[in-house]
Amino acid sequence: MVKVKNLINLWLPVFAWMGVLFWLSSISNLRAVENSFWDEIVRSGAHFIFYAIGYLLFFRAINFNKSKKIFWLPLVLTCVYGVFDEIHQLFVPSRTFQLKDLLVNFSGAIIGLLARR
Repeated sequence: MVKVKNLINLWLPVFAWMGVLFWLSSISNLRAVENSFWDEIVRSGAHFIFYAIGYLLFFRAINFNKSKKIFWLPLVLTCVYGVFDEIHQLFVPSRTFQLKDLLVNFSGAIIGLLARR
């Protein structure tokens, strides 16, 4: 029972967070603000923060009760999800795969890694 509780407590936040990101990526014409310059800044900042949090959630789930922490696996999983998210946007009207977003996602994950060290 404790294992199931730990599994839910550790991995449910990871999957919930990925679900939020998937949902946001599913919204056509998603804009944070009307001004296109500031919209790009706000959305890039959101990508960065969201993927830093994603890294931290993966890190927490993977390293629970481990004395020797694994830093690279949460980074890989977060980046793989970032690629998946950008591919998903290819199928959403008015959304596209953007290399810039992918780089911002990866940067956020790396900052998450550096914050944990």
